Amino acid sequence: MLTLLARLYAAPLWLLATRTRDYTTLSYEVERWVKCSASRDLESLSCSKRFALLVLRYPEFRALVRYRLRKLPPLVRLAMRLAWPAPKTLFIYCSEIGPGLFIQHGFATAIDAESIGRDFWVNQQVTIGHDRSGKPTIGNGVRIGAGAVVVGGICVGDGAQVGVNATVSNDVRPGQILTAPPAVDLYEAARTRRRTQHPRATK
Repeated sequence: MLTLLARLYAAPLWLLATRTRDYTTLSYEVERWVKCSASRDLESLSCSKRFALLVLRYPEFRALVRYRLRKLPPLVRLAMRLAWPAPKTLFIYCSEIGPGLFIQHGFATAIDAESIGRDFWVNQQVTIGHDRSGKPTIGNGVRIGAGAVVVGGICVGDGAQVGVNATVSNDVRPGQILTAPPAVDLYEAARTRRRTQHPRATK
């Protein structure tokens, strides 16, 4: 029953998708979303049924579909915005994103890069943006964790990972993994500093 309702809900969107040049890309992204979201109940279904249930379940997937169909006429885009709402705080400004974009929890995420390669994974509260030096260029298979900031005219190499809450403003080598400093116990840090500065007073 749920599958039938989902197909009715997503049918016009699916019809639009199958009649554009982005159909191949969206078909690949349907498969990727099933894997990345661990939606094992969708694995045995056809592509159209998977698409319908993803549209029903994930506002972020609706945002992705609307992004892929962004070159349709303005009235069609307006109808899509009303009928298939996306997260209000998810912003995708990038003009070129390769196939396989996966958005896990798109709350408060802004994606404004020069270009992004295929199989990009992004989490919530991520900022990818510009400064005076330009916008980031992001390679294939890159993953950016929750709360991370990637800014400036830098290059993020293929297969790189930016960890939770990390701030990146320099080039990232292919395969490099960047993490933010771990949480610090301020009381223990203060005691350690006192022992270092005044070793005799602590004896």
